[in-house]
Amino acid sequence: MDEILQKIVESTPGAKGAILMGFDGITVEQWVKPQFENELDIESMAMEFSFRFLELRDAAHSLEMGMISDITIKAEYGTVLVRVLSQEFFVTVLLENAAHMGKGRWLLRSQASALSSDLYPG
Repeated sequence: MDEILQKIVESTPGAKGAILMGFDGITVEQWVKPQFENELDIESMAMEFSFRFLELRDAAHSLEMGMISDITIKAEYGTVLVRVLSQEFFVTVLLENAAHMGKGRWLLRSQASALSSDLYPG
């Protein structure tokens, strides 16, 4: 999993790090670019958002919209891309800005099955 997260981050211009986490806020794996290791607490960020993602998932369900697959949060100091892998897990990439958001979303989508197969082998 570490290699997959590293590939996503290194292949997305402006990406700082990626994390695979359960909706319960427990980290499965993370990879942060070395230059951001001391300044980026991607685990706390994803943990805080995980509870909000649960609320979004519940809202989509109550509105009969089906399962949420992607979430994007654009803020002043960064962009958070989320790909929901299952009812239990999601993967997140943090970008410095939204300039390469499309590439990051494509990489998350294209690597989702590899991450899921690592989570649910067999």
